[in-house]
Amino acid sequence: MSSADNIESFLIKSGLPYEQIADGTWVLHPESARNASLGVKIEDPIVLFSIQLFELGEGDHAEVFRTLLELNSELLHASYSLQGSQLVLSGAQQLENLDFNEFQAMVDDMCMALDNHYAKIAPMVSANQSTGAQKGAEESA
Repeated sequence: MSSADNIESFLIKSGLPYEQIADGTWVLHPESARNASLGVKIEDPIVLFSIQLFELGEGDHAEVFRTLLELNSELLHASYSLQGSQLVLSGAQQLENLDFNEFQAMVDDMCMALDNHYAKIAPMVSANQSTGAQKGAEESA
């Protein structure tokens, strides 16, 4: 069975709604995690997981960065980071030995982190700079 087939079987077993958007790339739509979309992508030899949270504009974000570093200490499999000016919750697992329990642990860790940390992060980011999870949360409210 190929790596993509393995990931596809994990997605089916997880019971989460998802869609394949390219070869080796899926978007999960967990009911938790503030309705954010969780990207899963095979980048051999790893599987990348990511949730785009907020676009950080110009200005002093020292308070946001300090909070994110503190919140990272609570995470088991993922971490908050910057990709350009985009605030992202991301993680990675080795593809070769990835099993369903590790896959599900990553997804659960990321969803619980966003559910638990969103209220601490969102007020620090201006509403007009929001994307991803904040937009989904606002639409569902």
